[in-house]
Amino acid sequence: MTLRIRRTAVALVAVLATGALSAPPAVAGGRQAAPEPSSRHTDPAFVVRDGTRLTVAGRPFRFAGPNAYWLGLDENVGGTDPADPPAVDHPTYFRIRDGLTTARRMGATVVRAHTLGVSTGHPKSLEPALGQVNPEAFDRIDYAIAEARRQGLRLIVPLTDNWQYYHGGRYDFLRWLGLSTDDDGALFYTDPAARAAFKQYVRTLLTHVNRYTGKAYVDDPTIMAWELGNELNGMTADWVDDVAGHVKTLAPRQLVAAGSQHGTDPAVLASPHVDISDSHYYPPTAAGIAADAAAATAAGKVYVAGEYGSGQATDELLDQVAANPDVSGALFWSLFGHHDHSGFVPHGDGFTVHYPGDTPAMRAAVAALTRFATTMSGRPAPAVIGDRPLLTAVDADYGITTLRWRGTAGTAGYLVQRRGPGGAWATVSGARPLSADDAPWYDLTTPAGRVTYRVVAVDAGGAAVAVSVPVGTDPTSDQTYDPLEDWFVSAGHSDSLRRTPTADGVLVAPARGRPGELRYRRDDLTAATVTVASAGRPRAVVEVSADGTTGWRAVRPRVDRVGHDRWALSVTGLRGVDGIRVGWRRDARFAVTSVALSARSDSVTSTRPGAFTLTAPAPDSTGVSRLAALDWSTAPGAAHYSLTVSEHADLSAPLVAVSGLRTPGFTPTTAWPAGATLHVRVTATNGYGSTATDAAFTTRADLPGVVVDDFDTYPSDEALTAAYPRNGGGDPITTTLAPAGEGSGHSMRLSWTPGASGYAGVIHNLPAAQDWRGTTGLRMWVEPGADGQQLTVQFVASGFYWEKTLTFTGAEPRVVQVPFADFAPPPWATPGPLDLGAVTQLSLYPGGATGPSSLRLDSLGAYAS
Repeated sequence: MTLRIRRTAVALVAVLATGALSAPPAVAGGRQAAPEPSSRHTDPAFVVRDGTRLTVAGRPFRFAGPNAYWLGLDENVGGTDPADPPAVDHPTYFRIRDGLTTARRMGATVVRAHTLGVSTGHPKSLEPALGQVNPEAFDRIDYAIAEARRQGLRLIVPLTDNWQYYHGGRYDFLRWLGLSTDDDGALFYTDPAARAAFKQYVRTLLTHVNRYTGKAYVDDPTIMAWELGNELNGMTADWVDDVAGHVKTLAPRQLVAAGSQHGTDPAVLASPHVDISDSHYYPPTAAGIAADAAAATAAGKVYVAGEYGSGQATDELLDQVAANPDVSGALFWSLFGHHDHSGFVPHGDGFTVHYPGDTPAMRAAVAALTRFATTMSGRPAPAVIGDRPLLTAVDADYGITTLRWRGTAGTAGYLVQRRGPGGAWATVSGARPLSADDAPWYDLTTPAGRVTYRVVAVDAGGAAVAVSVPVGTDPTSDQTYDPLEDWFVSAGHSDSLRRTPTADGVLVAPARGRPGELRYRRDDLTAATVTVASAGRPRAVVEVSADGTTGWRAVRPRVDRVGHDRWALSVTGLRGVDGIRVGWRRDARFAVTSVALSARSDSVTSTRPGAFTLTAPAPDSTGVSRLAALDWSTAPGAAHYSLTVSEHADLSAPLVAVSGLRTPGFTPTTAWPAGATLHVRVTATNGYGSTATDAAFTTRADLPGVVVDDFDTYPSDEALTAAYPRNGGGDPITTTLAPAGEGSGHSMRLSWTPGASGYAGVIHNLPAAQDWRGTTGLRMWVEPGADGQQLTVQFVASGFYWEKTLTFTGAEPRVVQVPFADFAPPPWATPGPLDLGAVTQLSLYPGGATGPSSLRLDSLGAYAS
């Protein structure tokens, strides 16, 4: 505890002395014990190449761990509201700490992180334009490296990317210099100006001095290896030698890695400046990994499996990999931690890993990955945990309390506990620990009057390992807590505000000598507590507003000392107030650490929910899509809904039986039976009773087979795009709803513009794996936009990729049937058996056009003969 306070005090002194742009010399993360990144401590030894093996301080070094590509620039930053889509931004300090703590908990000793090095072309990037450097981007890279150092992790850092993802890559340098991106961007390897610009970028990155450790990147043994780039296809021998030699000159004590997307690259194996050859596997096979490892070691290189799909992480595979001495390391794709406000960070590429796992399959993979990591390192996975859980929202919903919390890295689950005035804590969430994704969780036994809640994080044995700060509430109030890691809770802030990481959060303040303000808007605010760090009594300005935007008036908060350098500024008894803000005068010397708001709930009642009806499908309708989502009108006063769907009027043997639906609507994960009359009961519930509505509808009698998508169930273009996101490495492409091509409802229009990437496509991760066994091929209705257009249809079955490219003659609509015998593995994918028992993904890549084009699709499915 002394260490935690000292670190926080160092951060506070830095903020008060020079403003929030200053930072402490050491980063404090979660609760685990780990080396502190400070020059006062002995540096860890560098990882050294000894022929085809790695050593540290003379001891063999083998490793396993995750890819966490987002540590420097994150494409998944956003709130928890579905209307607030993810955005590209720098990851919060909490996410970095949480993700790296999770990696350690899984036994990792090395993490591969693209965006600690690949950061070009985006306004948030390290180099947003040629020769420009963004210091704000360096801050999160610095923090991630320092936190990895503190936790005893090593890093592999790619320097650019073969693909055009949000974080940039090699094509940025070509565009900046006005060079052609044709021929798969070959000029990146051959043009002297492109090479010089990239080498200057590399120099800027490698020679940067980390503001948290005081060390230049090239002097930090935390960075095990610099990788020339991610999946750089087409590298020339001259380019590999030149750039690898450049890196070796700048960073002689660090390793240089390079590889290819698949197999081994002759230019890499021949270069005297490259230490590590790495390859990627989707899906991984022990034979494929062994073949590449043998080729790399025969050439005198260290071999690493830089990426492999987590979906195939089994003991059967990983035990073979661990038993192969030619494999020095293997890194799965890919790890995500907890969301800043509740649940986990979502990511839809089909390879996402959360700890301890969202589903039985993911939990099995996490267990196998952890065992593999400990076998490779020869050390047990440490029982580390991260920041304690944090209640971020406690809402009153018509007599039922709803809780959301931020999770704790490394824990197995959570218990929700409640106590009344003067009472003892009692677990109200049941004997089985909840997952972080069980938030929002609702307390069906909410009593009348004021109560207090807390969340207890537990280990696999059910023992408590961390407890949240308690939050008090009552049946008429909503509570919101802002940890200030991002701006998604606040309504606005001055551009002068900056964050400084501390042991248990952040300090928010403007740079010294600059004014600033932090604003919040909530309907019917009743109270607020602003916790600040200050060496003395803080000189803060607190103001309120009736509408949250104008007419601000000062209020005098109650000021209480709550710690050595912590003060609570409390405002209570507010009426007719929708906004509050805290302000800094130019001479103010304090930093905000958290903001807690209380508001009068707009979900208060004293009776059971009112009447409501099923709106879609319309009651007694026929010919309904087998993928139809159910929707119903809002029941006045409903806290949540339950749904039962059955082929029997008495609702026996239900096809669906779910409860706890927070909003009207349900989307099935498998198709409804064909030509069946389905009986539906929806029950609305609150703290005072329940109200039910019954209806029925009849589905369409489709051809035998499996329905993949008929596009009739999407309410908007936005919903369709969410289900069919663009492949970020390709050219621009959009999805929109169009008139039905077959049957009723809608079709999907794909509109794209050919560009430098040479392809454009969308990826559809199926809500649940489908079983296509017993079917013959894929069937679809297609309307090409022009003669000669193409469409590559790709699916993932039992982890293996299969695709077929169709070429259309004429532009008239037609139904296409493609036997599975016509599909083959893509040239970049690992071949495997065609096992249709678990199909998880379907992707569509239109082509064959020279300008902006479109085509329409409908009635996608696997047909039976």
